[in-house]
Amino acid sequence: MENNKNNNEQKNEKSTDSSSTNKPPNKEYSLINETYKILTGNLLGGGSFGHVYKCLNVKTKVEYSVKVESNNINNPQLLHEYKILKILEGNEGIPTPYLFKNIGGESVLVIDLLGPNLEDILQDTKTKTFTLKTCLMTLKQIIQRLKIIHKQGIIHRDLKPENLLVTKNIRDGLIYLIDFGLSKKYKDTKTDVHIPFKNERPITGTIRYISINTHKGYEQSRRDDLESACYIILYFLNGKLNWDGIKCKTKEEKIQKIMEKKEEFKNNKEYKKLSQSFCNIFEYVYNINFDEKPNYEYIFGLINKDLEQFDSESNYERSLYDWQSIEFMIEPIFMIEEIKKKKLIEKMKEEEKKREEERKNKEEENLKANDDKNKEVINNKTGNNNNNKANNNKNKIKSKNDDNKINSGNDKIKKGFVKRKSKNNK
Repeated sequence: MENNKNNNEQKNEKSTDSSSTNKPPNKEYSLINETYKILTGNLLGGGSFGHVYKCLNVKTKVEYSVKVESNNINNPQLLHEYKILKILEGNEGIPTPYLFKNIGGESVLVIDLLGPNLEDILQDTKTKTFTLKTCLMTLKQIIQRLKIIHKQGIIHRDLKPENLLVTKNIRDGLIYLIDFGLSKKYKDTKTDVHIPFKNERPITGTIRYISINTHKGYEQSRRDDLESACYIILYFLNGKLNWDGIKCKTKEEKIQKIMEKKEEFKNNKEYKKLSQSFCNIFEYVYNINFDEKPNYEYIFGLINKDLEQFDSESNYERSLYDWQSIEFMIEPIFMIEEIKKKKLIEKMKEEEKKREEERKNKEEENLKANDDKNKEVINNKTGNNNNNKANNNKNKIKSKNDDNKINSGNDKIKKGFVKRKSKNNK
């Protein structure tokens, strides 16, 4: 229960702000480029950008996945991700971009169809953890992916279990690194000039896994990707992180507390409780300089040294990941996507219900505001009428007084004239 609670919390910890309508794609472009048919009933995932669906190449009958992003969101990422994937195209463990198109008020990106992510797989294990061997082999693959993208002058900046996917054929054991929407170039590949160090940078990435230097607002570089990879493996080993479950009044306070916990972990060298190789990897990664090229081969050497303890196993057993053996899993791995799909559909229904309630509340507020406005107008009119009546009454009284004064004056004149006439007669 605790792990599930922590997992729900971490989903809301992504610092980049991108609002989305999270609606299904428009039916008008369900067939993209007369080639890819979006299977809207096959929802694969969702996030701040929009949703991921299964799609079918109607010509070859091969299935792919398509990311759909609304053009109305604050920070669109899909075109940027497409450009990054084009640079990395052809490398092992990196999805191939087949098509990017802007249509019907939304952007779509067609990429390889993959299997479940490592977070979903972890939650399907009986212990909610991975074994040491699986963690070592997984870290090795993550470092291999990072070595590839770093060579191309790119840093990922959002490493997390949800962005590590296995293939549809789980027997090959290949792990893919996905979601390059927050990726960035850290150097010019032509001149090999590294970006300059800066501070007071906005936090980019998922708070649970970002590096300590990213917390501090330092410009990210290769070392930060490696530190995030270490936190992922730490989570896989223990099923939780030291900074999970922190409660704070504000998001800023929580981010600060998480950074402090990470610093405690580093300064107290709590990673020494891990295997010798993991301990040495943490020690090394924490001491990489901002523009320093990491020694990937040194890390591979440490991992391979720890893997030697499994040499007594057969070649087949030695290469097995936990998710390739039913012994470790609650459900067969092919069932994970079906379970996730049901949860996503339920979530979408809840979101739709929430949007409908918000719409109704907004309409009621607008009606009330209009009623209040109309009442105010009526009150103003009534007030104006009363003022006009009062002013009319004042004017009438004033006019009457003036008439009285005039009449009084006329009487005096008449009396004076009579007196003069009388005097003259005498």
